Amino acid sequence: MNKVSKLLKAIRLILQRPALLNLVLKDEAVLKANFQKEFPGLQLQEMDMFLWPEAAALRITPYAFLSGSSMVTDFALLQLLCRRYKVATYLEIGTWRGESVANVAPFVSEAFTLNLPDETLRQMGQNEAYIQSHRFFSSQLKNVTHLFGDSATFDWTPYQQKCDLIFIDGDHSTEAVQRDTQTALQLRKSENSILVWHDAKADGEYPRYEVLLGIYRALPQELHSKLYLVKHALCAVYLPDGAEASHIALNALPTRAFEIELKNINL
Repeated sequence: MNKVSKLLKAIRLILQRPALLNLVLKDEAVLKANFQKEFPGLQLQEMDMFLWPEAAALRITPYAFLSGSSMVTDFALLQLLCRRYKVATYLEIGTWRGESVANVAPFVSEAFTLNLPDETLRQMGQNEAYIQSHRFFSSQLKNVTHLFGDSATFDWTPYQQKCDLIFIDGDHSTEAVQRDTQTALQLRKSENSILVWHDAKADGEYPRYEVLLGIYRALPQELHSKLYLVKHALCAVYLPDGAEASHIALNALPTRAFEIELKNINL
């Protein structure tokens, strides 16, 4: 099939199923081109949290190795940030099983985590097993407060200017990331507060431009120089005091490996 035939077939399919156009518009190559056009000359930076002395001894628990979760290194990042910067108040958008907040709860004074209400999930057609999985690891933690609502319409007033670290892990569309980032800027206790975004990378190496577009659009330009992708993880982080960093190098030879011991926890 030649290129013209493929194009005509693609047009017919899109006319028959307009939703297919979203797949084209969300293709990473298209999103990358949009990013480079919108932010010409911007080179993505990458920082290595495992250079920090606090990373010498890490214990990540719980970790379920189930779908829709984070990499173990994402939880390590959150834990390291809370320890290194003495985070008192932590807030996250997107709870899911509660693994992330359970991993930081021992290191903070108070934590808040927002997710859609169970009834909203039912109205969306989610089954009970999926709904009951939410907050599984965090529901009994005494310093964790579970909030319920849609981040787009939730009343954030009580939490404005109170948070030392905000973790954004909700809807990952460009528009939602941009909106949640704008919200997070209002939640910062001070200019020294930290922002973290999950799924800013597609895997441990490659950027995810759908998310990065939302981040860079929302952050004031003067903050761009202190925004970093995180090596070995899926996250991006804004560090007000900056960090040692380098430009991302895809498919580079490994400079580090990890040894992991697994221990079952009876639930």
